[in-house]
Order: sequence, then C-alpha cells, then structure tokens
Amino acid sequence: MKNSLFSILLAFALATTFSFSLTSCGGQKTEEATEVAYACPMHPEITGKEGDTCSKCGMALEKLEETEMNHEQH
Repeated sequence: MKNSLFSILLAFALATTFSFSLTSCGGQKTEEATEVAYACPMHPEITGKEGDTCSKCGMALEKLEETEMNHEQH
C-alpha cells in the first residue's frame, strides 16, 4: 500500500514538473521582444517598420543599429 501511494505521488510530481517545464518555455524570445526601428537615410525623422518607404523622398527605410536607437533616445 505504501509503495503504490509513493509511486502515485512520484508519478504526479514528475508529471507536474514536466508540464510546467513545457509551459514555461512559451515566453517571448529576447530577439523578438526587442523592437527594430527603421528610418530614412536622408530624413532620419521619418521612421517606420520593415518594408516602409519615406513619405518625403520615397526611399526605403533602413534598419537602425541598436547604438543609433539608444543615441536618439538621449
């Protein structure tokens, strides 16, 4: 009786641990959580997302480097 109760509790503990390990991996990835900024090379005040064009000159917006994004925030 004690062995079967112990086996059931052990199986429950393992199943619970396993299910928590599967669900905890579903968080956001750090790379995806980081917002990527795009700006016009000629008009840096014009910003947008990937694939957008500048509303002033029509050039494709280019990806800003992380150092540029941090510099603009100061």
